[in-house]
Amino acid sequence: MDFDTNDYLRVRDIQLQEPISHQKIGQLEILIYWIFMISEKNNLNTKTIELAVILIKIYVSKNQIQPDNLQLVGLASLMIAIKFNECQTQINMNIDNVVSQSNFEFSSKLILEMEMSILSLVEYDVNITTITDYYNGLAVDSDLILFVTLDSDFLYYQKYELFEAITNYYSQDTQNLPIKVKNIIYKINQKINHLTQTENIETPKIRRRKIFKRKFRSAKQQNTSDILQ
Repeated sequence: MDFDTNDYLRVRDIQLQEPISHQKIGQLEILIYWIFMISEKNNLNTKTIELAVILIKIYVSKNQIQPDNLQLVGLASLMIAIKFNECQTQINMNIDNVVSQSNFEFSSKLILEMEMSILSLVEYDVNITTITDYYNGLAVDSDLILFVTLDSDFLYYQKYELFEAITNYYSQDTQNLPIKVKNIIYKINQKINHLTQTENIETPKIRRRKIFKRKFRSAKQQNTSDILQ
């Protein structure tokens, strides 16, 4: 990656400034996991999931959202991300599909109105840097990207910091890395070790995605159903 590209990405690398309450973070994490399940079911790109999550976080951090409307924010953010990032793919997921994904709880009119509210908040500029953007043609470690995208403990880091941590996660030499990146690597490792120990898996390196999904599905699937349906 050349300097100009890296500089451009960092300029558009949004960092959340407004703190999100502990209660709202819990609701947000369940919502993001639900969006992940929809995205996986519809074979959406990792970048699309990332962008949808970024838009959700920005909107929730700047607005008082009632729990009943969180799902609406998630659906509208996902639609914006699909329109922006999937226009040249074979993905065919339109507003009617999204309405059905919410069990018809929200009309297409409500979802479109929320899209406009989100777009207005970001000044109609959704060309926001994701972790995936920093790979610039390299093989994308999508499992670890999704791991940090869905976990609220990585909420306030910038995407280039998460990228550096992910790309150096298996490195034997992290001595010269910035302290914040080292802390992210340590946190990822601690969380993965905790998940593997919980499931009595002897080798934590890793079936990252399966470990992650089993953990969330067993622990949170009921909560997801209770809150979002």
